Amino acid sequence: MSMSNVKINNEVELTYPDGFREMREEELTRYFSSPANRWGVYHEDQHLILSVSWTKAGFKRMFTDAESFLFEVEARMCRNLLNYQRIGSYKTKIAKKKAWGVRFEYRVNDARLVQVADLFVFKYKKKFYAIHFISRKSNAAESRAGFETVMKSIKLS
Repeated sequence: MSMSNVKINNEVELTYPDGFREMREEELTRYFSSPANRWGVYHEDQHLILSVSWTKAGFKRMFTDAESFLFEVEARMCRNLLNYQRIGSYKTKIAKKKAWGVRFEYRVNDARLVQVADLFVFKYKKKFYAIHFISRKSNAAESRAGFETVMKSIKLS
């Protein structure tokens, strides 16, 4: 399997499998409501999305940790996603930084399709980074190994 490398926001470097293409601004807006401070790739055949977003931990969040920030993000998703349901939560390390994650499912608006998503958050250089991996529920198990490879490839500069 060949891989592609990318450096996001001049700080987060990761490797992802070939077959993905970079998402355009309108696609990022459609899936995440805004392309601002977000990078993403999409695999058309497997219906997978890998996205990284970042948020400055300004004065309001200066003393907030990644776990608390994850709760904020999850509360927003719970309001905005149809039939949001948390499946599990995780504590891990991403490039030696503490990271917290959740796995959840939701239904896509105007479709019967159920999506499964993993979201991991960590703090680096006064920014919160959120890594999203989204797949259809029907192929979530097969796509999981590729996502774990991406997570292990992350380096911070």
